[in-house]
Amino acid sequence: MTFWGFDIFAVALIFARVSSLIMLMPGFGEVTVPANVRLAFALAMCLVLAPVIGPKLPHAPEELGAMLGMLVSEIAVGLLLGGVMRILMSALTTAGQIAGLETGLSFAQMADPTQGQAGEIIAVFLGLFGVTMVFATDLDHVLIASMAGSYQAFAPGHFPLLGDSAALAMKNFSDAFRIGVQIAAPLLLAGLVFRIGLGVLSRLIPQIQVFFVALPLQVLGGFIIFALALSAGILVWLDALQRFAGALT
Repeated sequence: MTFWGFDIFAVALIFARVSSLIMLMPGFGEVTVPANVRLAFALAMCLVLAPVIGPKLPHAPEELGAMLGMLVSEIAVGLLLGGVMRILMSALTTAGQIAGLETGLSFAQMADPTQGQAGEIIAVFLGLFGVTMVFATDLDHVLIASMAGSYQAFAPGHFPLLGDSAALAMKNFSDAFRIGVQIAAPLLLAGLVFRIGLGVLSRLIPQIQVFFVALPLQVLGGFIIFALALSAGILVWLDALQRFAGALT
């Protein structure tokens, strides 16, 4: 059977990987993107990739169980790659949570469209800013190219090796936490110096209500330092995402 001139089983294999990858990919897989839009984009990508990837895919096996196994393996590959990209996306949430603690705004909550739940206001801003920068820097082109390149890194029809998949996930977990701390590092350093200064001030002049004096300065100074360090921090995150997606192309 064929679908628009392409083998329908090959199209199903491509759709299984591409759709599961798009479901978690930054920018394309956000919960604010309607499901029918993501489905249409996945189908469009299948039609684009079918002439290139289709001839390289294995033929449909005769047993139904083997066919289902190949489809499940393609879904597993897509979820693995998309999940790693989503893990790197969580670096912005980590940085936002640290920034919220340092600026005294950790209790300010609002809906986070990138995570599908409530989050700290700075973390929500960083998530939206990161998605915006993905499209502003044309990084979305690299993410789309990684769909086709993933067939060279992961052979179609075969489950990804469990040990290698776990190592890949753990590496990117650690990278995401490291990048989050790097983005918030200026605030951490400034907060440490600020608290040391407040401790010295409270010892020198015990009559001063340090808490009431410190809170406005903490918020104002935190925002200034955050604004100055934001461009460098977001470039570090974009570089990590580009290196992972570029390794697949």
